[in-house]
Amino acid sequence: MTTRRCDDNVYTLLSNGSATGSAVAVKGGEYMVQFEGTIGASTIALQIQMPSGNWVTVQVFNASLVQSTTLPYCQTSIDLPSGYVRCSLTGGTPSAINATLIGLG
Repeated sequence: MTTRRCDDNVYTLLSNGSATGSAVAVKGGEYMVQFEGTIGASTIALQIQMPSGNWVTVQVFNASLVQSTTLPYCQTSIDLPSGYVRCSLTGGTPSAINATLIGLG
């Protein structure tokens, strides 16, 4: 029988943000990520830090990037390993962006 790691914490990645957020340590497991706010022709993306220290946009198993350009609201379920995540905001003039990562443990 396989062991499934669960995390029941809620992580605030951005709160009323307008720029890329700080790194947040997560335990790993199944999560729901939610983005909301005024995107202003920007792209918001969930990123994970690689062992090399580089940040890359998270992909779900079908190779779709976990990002959005069509807020005011977006959510998706993902699996993540333990490590550091953040929300990246690029381009445009985003404002009042909230991003939350919710453990489904």
